[in-house]
Amino acid sequence: MSASPSATSDVDLTAPAGYAEATETMWGLAPGSCEHSEQQIVDLDDGMSRVESGDGVVKDPRGAELLYWPSESCIDDFGDYQLRALPNTRVGLLQTGMPKTFESCKAASGTGFGGLQLSDGSESEARGFVEGAAVCSVTDRGAVSMALIEHMDGGTFDDVSVSGRLYVWPKSP
Repeated sequence: MSASPSATSDVDLTAPAGYAEATETMWGLAPGSCEHSEQQIVDLDDGMSRVESGDGVVKDPRGAELLYWPSESCIDDFGDYQLRALPNTRVGLLQTGMPKTFESCKAASGTGFGGLQLSDGSESEARGFVEGAAVCSVTDRGAVSMALIEHMDGGTFDDVSVSGRLYVWPKSP
């Protein structure tokens, strides 16, 4: 799959009162080693991620919003990674075709984001986790973040990698 031109061309970065101008960086998900039970934890305040051993449980999220972890026992070594929002976070999915704005992203962040096995293309499509959509969050710092899904690679026989631009509207000081 390749980045869709419409995935990023329609982003409105206007900051509302009480928020600073949006910053831009990158974010991504990349499966680790299934045999070592590596899970990736992503902080949507800055796109930074870290890898730690685990089985879908994070003892100290340190402000992170997303978890990408190998489900079950990774018996077949492919298609086992799942993505979900960490507990006590405000994360949701902004569907393709919806306006990519602060307001729509903030609203989408309140819709919730349950576990999703990305290698199951039909489930990803049905839930709207596709190129052109965005993962939105109101972070632990009160910022609104919009993680665009611009590129997805992988599928049924291997774990999926996801990347794109990350826009963050921090609260004004």
